[in-house]
Amino acid sequence: MDHFMDEHCHSDLLHSSRDLSSFYLEIHTAKSKVEIVKILYGYNLSEEAFTEGFPDLAKAVQDLPDDASTTT
Repeated sequence: MDHFMDEHCHSDLLHSSRDLSSFYLEIHTAKSKVEIVKILYGYNLSEEAFTEGFPDLAKAVQDLPDDASTTT
């Protein structure tokens, strides 16, 4: 399911299509789980809300390293 196209289901989490687009871009460009946590904090989302509200994104970031410094 494409959550971007079904924005109304996330109205409590992100309030506009601009917020949702920015959120998706930041998640997709994150290089580590540490970055993901910072992004979630910036959007005032708990890890649980992220996993429940955006299961496809949550699954996509599972394989990220814990810390970006381990990728260099």
